Amino acid sequence: MNTTIIQKAIVKNNDGDLLILRRSNTDTRRPLEWDLPGGLFEYGEEMLFGVEREIKEETGLEVTGTKAVYSKTEHRIWENGEANAVFLFYLADAVKGNVVLSNEHDMYKWVTLKEAIDLIKYDLHKELLKYVQTYKLLK
Repeated sequence: MNTTIIQKAIVKNNDGDLLILRRSNTDTRRPLEWDLPGGLFEYGEEMLFGVEREIKEETGLEVTGTKAVYSKTEHRIWENGEANAVFLFYLADAVKGNVVLSNEHDMYKWVTLKEAIDLIKYDLHKELLKYVQTYKLLK
């Protein structure tokens, strides 16, 4: 069975707000739902580089202070078959640049942690956000 690694990040700005992205209506999974920046790990790349690359590709932002904070594994059945899914979650600080969305997303918002928890419906991302809230990981 294949293993798929998915990396997502909570990106925070200088005001302490978090970046959430709305998936475009053409997305095959969860169209028009709020999401966190990130995506599939490309084999052979360094893990932190991979999530920072995804953030840059999806938002145009450069980040710093990236650190892993949460992980989870699940068995998943996707369009292309079964996989052991490894989810790696990070915290990162936006350092420069304006948000420029890729075609994967059609809208973005800077929100508080509570607002992110309310807006994001995907259980796994909501679980991450609540973990960050419970353990006060945002400074």
